[in-house]
Amino acid sequence: MKNASSVLLALLVSGVISSCAVQKPVHWTLDSLTGIGGHATAVLGNPTLKPGLGDMQVLRFDGQDDGLLVNHNPIAGAEEFTIEVVFKPHFAGPANREQRFLHLEDMATGQRRILLELRLNNQNQWYADFFMRTEKAALTLIDSTKTHPVGEWATMTLTYRDRQLKGYVNGQLELSGEIEYLPLPLSAKVSIGTRMDKRSWFNGEIQRVRFWRKALVPKKYSNSL
Repeated sequence: MKNASSVLLALLVSGVISSCAVQKPVHWTLDSLTGIGGHATAVLGNPTLKPGLGDMQVLRFDGQDDGLLVNHNPIAGAEEFTIEVVFKPHFAGPANREQRFLHLEDMATGQRRILLELRLNNQNQWYADFFMRTEKAALTLIDSTKTHPVGEWATMTLTYRDRQLKGYVNGQLELSGEIEYLPLPLSAKVSIGTRMDKRSWFNGEIQRVRFWRKALVPKKYSNSL
């Protein structure tokens, strides 16, 4: 009986640990130009390190030719996910109103992609744009009335589960829509600060990018994770 109780306890502990492990994010801090997240990283242009939130170093992108291409896909094969970016956009003028600063795709196939983007208006404001494409469908989540000031730190979060794609800004749900997601392959990569085909460059700073293989509500998870 004692052995059976021990086995049951071990299984319960194992289940708790497994559950926690599922929710633990892949955490990429942008405080270096080499080996983002321990993966091979190609540097485009000349992103520079500068002081960010607290005493952290962050990467500054000039909106012209700065970017990173990380040879890894943290959500490969995942059927649900959460992607979060902490960033501070600057006003870039009329020539750079569309900034696609996080892009996941295997460019060799070009069938499935995820993008976190922003748009600028004439009032020194930005609004979120989330995009997903598969072989079967495409979905853009955007609303130009949901604006935020440039020059301030913000968090954009994209989640997917059970055909529901949801976009959050600073923990608040702003946009949602229905699409059948087809998981990105292991061969997909991640570009930061630019679209993967080297356009729509980001002007501002990025502190970190996090990925979960589970759909989470931003207000329910802590920045200490």
